[in-house]
Amino acid sequence: MTTPSGRAPGLRYLACLRLSADSDGSTSIEWQRGVIRHHVSSPDLSGVLVGEAEDTDVSGSLSPFKRPRLGSWLTSRADEFDVIIAARMDRLTRRPTHFNELLEWAQENGKFIVCVEEGFDLSTPEGKVMARMTAVFAEAEWDTIQARILNGVQGRLENRSWLTGAPPTGYRIKAVEGGRRKVLEIDQDFHPYVEEIFRRVREGQSTHRIARDFNGRGVLTWGDHLRKLKGEETKGTQWQATIINKFIRSPWVSGVYTYKGEVVLDDRGEPVILPVRPLATMGEWVDLVDRIKPAPRPEGTESRTGGKSLLAGIARCGECNSPVTSLLGSGHTRKDGTKVPGHRYYRCSNKFKGGACASGLYVRADVLDTWVDQEIQASVGAWDMYERAGRGPSRARELQSAKARLENLEANYLAGEFDGEGQGESYMRMHKGLSARVALLARQEEERANPELKATGRKYGEVWEAKDQEDRREFLRTYEVKVWAWGKGAEGDGRGMVMDLGDIRAMADELALARPGGKGGATRMVISRNVTEECRRKALGFAR
Repeated sequence: MTTPSGRAPGLRYLACLRLSADSDGSTSIEWQRGVIRHHVSSPDLSGVLVGEAEDTDVSGSLSPFKRPRLGSWLTSRADEFDVIIAARMDRLTRRPTHFNELLEWAQENGKFIVCVEEGFDLSTPEGKVMARMTAVFAEAEWDTIQARILNGVQGRLENRSWLTGAPPTGYRIKAVEGGRRKVLEIDQDFHPYVEEIFRRVREGQSTHRIARDFNGRGVLTWGDHLRKLKGEETKGTQWQATIINKFIRSPWVSGVYTYKGEVVLDDRGEPVILPVRPLATMGEWVDLVDRIKPAPRPEGTESRTGGKSLLAGIARCGECNSPVTSLLGSGHTRKDGTKVPGHRYYRCSNKFKGGACASGLYVRADVLDTWVDQEIQASVGAWDMYERAGRGPSRARELQSAKARLENLEANYLAGEFDGEGQGESYMRMHKGLSARVALLARQEEERANPELKATGRKYGEVWEAKDQEDRREFLRTYEVKVWAWGKGAEGDGRGMVMDLGDIRAMADELALARPGGKGGATRMVISRNVTEECRRKALGFAR
């Protein structure tokens, strides 16, 4: 039996509630809740309301998957409901791209979407078309809201006045012009820790290591620092890598002003820089963000790696090209009762799991680790270190969406939809903002497609020597260094090893760097020890 809507009765409904802080006249949470409950309990449906995803103070421009409450239901609790229901379309999202993303997710996961006010039935093709059209109009309304908001704060932004709220990490609020205006300036008491974070990240140290060190030294987090300045009792909040990563990723590091997660642009399409002197330049900030991005893991790499394993996730079995796993031996007890600790070993994951690898690598980790350490120092240690300028995340989809919105706005203007009194100024503001965003995104995509190489002023050996085990492993991953090992080498019982220098060599070739004492460009890409030419060629075949 089905209802008039074509769906079986008794389905489980998830109520989607949202109240924006965009001053857009949003309907109350209670009103939304009442509309949803009335609909779900109707005789035709006899549905069951299994939960509510209530997001307050959340902009309609935010993706449903990134909303605090709704996002967790979609990503972690999708098996607990059958239908997502909202009082109105704009309570789900104001972005057509986000709505299409949600609709595709619903189709892939066998879910329905209901928007009560619009009467959408998204189980039919007609309902999906109508919903997509409404999403476009909702986004246009959001653009109007944003234009109205920026009209109100534009004057204060032009003279770099701080608007309201607590200062961003690393800054303090200073009153100027006799207290009539407030500006942001660097907090000099906290700034040494900011500079230390930046320096250590540039040196290749992990944010986990920095957090551990700060906690050991008793460095106050930003929240506790502000409490201390106010004379309040600190909470003893601990530093975490996620705290440092979030701080570095914040546009405020470069002083960029954002509103509800959107970068505010000036009339030239450039981001508005609020502090007179930001914590870092735009280029420095992009570089820092790129440095904390996790390096891509090679295909087949196991995600769990031992903290004391330099090559876990990097080294592979030379026989079958399977990644190695790290194993700590149990050791043994001498006759006098003293315990002898075991050694750490690398073993072929294929052989260990009963695969077809014939020989199955099993080698002491310190042997392979020492060889890699020595060869890194001997081969590229004396080379000047270069790095690729960060590509950053792709903005192609955002650029495409911004262009489409600009074209739609211009078409509406030509159709006379902005002929009313006072609407011309609103159109110009919206057009200026969208045009500036298109220009900015286009420039960022062009720069991303053509990353440059830049000198660091250091030697590879210096950087390598200063790193601990964890940071060395990330260094090898970042530069896509690859290592293969054989349990039995070409001569006797010694181990056979091959190492591909990966991106270090590629950058050296691009710049035609010469090794000290050499006459030409960098020529050493693959380093081998105690292997036959056949094994060497085999490793190169794996690399390709």
